[in-house]
Amino acid sequence: MPNRIGKKIIAIILEWWRHRGSFAISLVVTLTALGVYFVTFLGEKPMPLFDFVSRLELSSLDYRFQVRGRTKPDPRIVIVDIDQQSQEVLGHWPFPRFHFARLLDALREDSARVVAFDITFSQPDDTAKPLEALASQLAEQQKHARPSNPAIVAQIDALRKRYDYDQQFAEAIQRFGRVVLGNYFLYTQADLQGVTPQALDRYANLIAFFPFPEVRPLPSFGSTPGAQRLVKLIDVYDQASLLPPGAEANNDLLNGAVASERGGCGFFTVIVDADGVVRHLPLALPYGRDPDRKNWDIYASIDVQALRLYFGLTNEQTVLNYGPTGVFSIEFGPKLIVHPDEVSRLMVNFHGPARTYPYVSFAEAALKKFTPGTFKDKIVLVGASATGIGDLRVTPFGGLDFPGVEIHANLIDNLLNQSFITRGAKQVLTDLGWIFLFGIPLGIWLAAVQPRWMVFGFVLLAPFAGIIYWAFLHGWWLNFIVPAVFTLVPNVSLVALYRVLIEEQEKRKVRGAFQQYVSPEVIRRLLVDPERVKPRKTSVTVLFSDIRGFTSISEKLDAQELADLLNNYLTEMTRIIFRNQGTLDKYIGDAVMAIWGAPFDEPRHAKRCCEAALNMLARLEDLQREWRAHGQPALEIGIGINTGIASVGNMGSRLRYGYTAIGDAVNLASRLEGLNKDYGTRIIISDSTRAALENDSALVRELDLIRVKGKLQPVTIYELMRAETDVDKHREAVELIELFERGHQAYKQRYWGTAKKIFEDMLRRWPNDGPARLFHVRCEE
Repeated sequence: MPNRIGKKIIAIILEWWRHRGSFAISLVVTLTALGVYFVTFLGEKPMPLFDFVSRLELSSLDYRFQVRGRTKPDPRIVIVDIDQQSQEVLGHWPFPRFHFARLLDALREDSARVVAFDITFSQPDDTAKPLEALASQLAEQQKHARPSNPAIVAQIDALRKRYDYDQQFAEAIQRFGRVVLGNYFLYTQADLQGVTPQALDRYANLIAFFPFPEVRPLPSFGSTPGAQRLVKLIDVYDQASLLPPGAEANNDLLNGAVASERGGCGFFTVIVDADGVVRHLPLALPYGRDPDRKNWDIYASIDVQALRLYFGLTNEQTVLNYGPTGVFSIEFGPKLIVHPDEVSRLMVNFHGPARTYPYVSFAEAALKKFTPGTFKDKIVLVGASATGIGDLRVTPFGGLDFPGVEIHANLIDNLLNQSFITRGAKQVLTDLGWIFLFGIPLGIWLAAVQPRWMVFGFVLLAPFAGIIYWAFLHGWWLNFIVPAVFTLVPNVSLVALYRVLIEEQEKRKVRGAFQQYVSPEVIRRLLVDPERVKPRKTSVTVLFSDIRGFTSISEKLDAQELADLLNNYLTEMTRIIFRNQGTLDKYIGDAVMAIWGAPFDEPRHAKRCCEAALNMLARLEDLQREWRAHGQPALEIGIGINTGIASVGNMGSRLRYGYTAIGDAVNLASRLEGLNKDYGTRIIISDSTRAALENDSALVRELDLIRVKGKLQPVTIYELMRAETDVDKHREAVELIELFERGHQAYKQRYWGTAKKIFEDMLRRWPNDGPARLFHVRCEE
């Protein structure tokens, strides 16, 4: 029984190994998906190239909200809405401030706990502006000895006080106590349009009275100076592009009304994501007008201030803790601690579309036309939704109809109940786990099963979507797009495609592997007999060619020019090799290695190789004329050829291999190529190649006898010369060979004087003949 199980396991492993190509696809898909995930969701600043991935994921998150629909909001939150009805009853916006005073008194009488305004009262109420102007005019008359009627002056003063609605509003704020006024941070040029630097300085001074109640650095800062710690926190916000260039604050009188610890000011600025949807809200933002950021402050949102007043916390109990990487936590007393992201943002867990929370018209609330107890012990948020004045936003539920004040209602609800949408280290690890699961284990399964069963891999999308949705209902934002769209779907699709086409794979593999090595005719023959690519020992002729002085040429050209020149040269040389039935072994930089006699036997492989070498030189001369005409350097090459027994076939590692030849015959061909520089020749062949050409009419002259490393017997080397078609030139070439042969024989017999004279005669007729020059020098030595 154990042996049978062991055999089955071995059989499964062997079957899987046979399909290891499909597993390699799964591995690539997994690594790519992990790369996309890290770059898009974990990088400090996601690359624009992957922005569409982020948007897809955000859209999938929005869809989860829409599928879930409306949930029950916290009943402790009520919205007083400046709606269209309020404008019909109370007149056009902005309302006189006494309506806000009446609202606060009505809410106080109904025992509301906290009131927070999603509105900024930056300018004074102008209802009493004509009376102010009249009083100023009367005062000016008195200065010029034109006394005014004291009764009229007194009446004007009384009317001024009666219509000083800012004062009435401020007194109502003080009577209520727990009131939060809203500030607004300006981010866009449209926001800043028309706001003078003096006004921005004045607003900055006004909000400076209301910094975040308590800001504490963590011990992880170590010995970093105190002021520098805050600067580091501000830098984190700067990297997230969350530093506002301006702010709008409430006027002096109203600012003073909430200056005690019983009241407060907070910003109601809403930050939108790249796609224009509001999903996050910051709880704190840094701001300052001083160029030195050490003098800046951190400011709380109206959400933080409203909760502080609702819980009756002191400033010391409302704490922002931050470390070197940004905001760590925000404490609302010892019982409520939240952990936002590094710039204090929380993802809002919206309870539904617009008007999920109870709304009361501003007019009805100010005129006390509501059911008693409506606001008892409630957090009341005052904002606008009326056409033309409402702050309407897009949320995951879609549509530009969501009042900004209700976004703050959702966030305060999340804070009260700690029901956020969470995305942190646990969620990231879970995402990575899904990517790995849909990559490697699924890839192993896909490699082992029959192709017809692989389609069931797509069925995993359904339970995965269910798990993602279930996690969302429990406050976890898990990534859907990367595990599903960038891992599971391409993994199953690509592996299935690979497996379905596997029957034709062998032919495609041979064709793909050898189209860069051999001519189309050889490929056709290989497809019939693919066993030819297996390693074996056979007689081959090996050719090495190399460009002379390539290093100095490369230093004179830029990269593109060098690449174009080299590509042109290598293309032409490769075509000649293919035309002569050779196999391109490899390019070694600017060098070319080719073999004849493999993968198919060729009785006259030495002759074909030598013909190819001569054709290469002939074509090179044509190229040289073209290069010179275009002002490019003219390349020169040397060629070495040797015939012998070599091991040829597919060789390399399991990861990468290619068709090549190895052995002493290959090494000697490479050595001969290098000797061209010493002898001043262009093609040098070995004695074995010369012997294979014995019956051919090739022009060959013996050069020398050399000792080769690793061999006991010396090797005779020859120069292969081009047979000229012109009769006179051919006769002259034959004379050169015969004259050199006489000089070489005299040299070998040590008749130095005779040899020297012969070589001198040669150099007078052929001054550029390299071998004659070399032996002439030797004779003199």
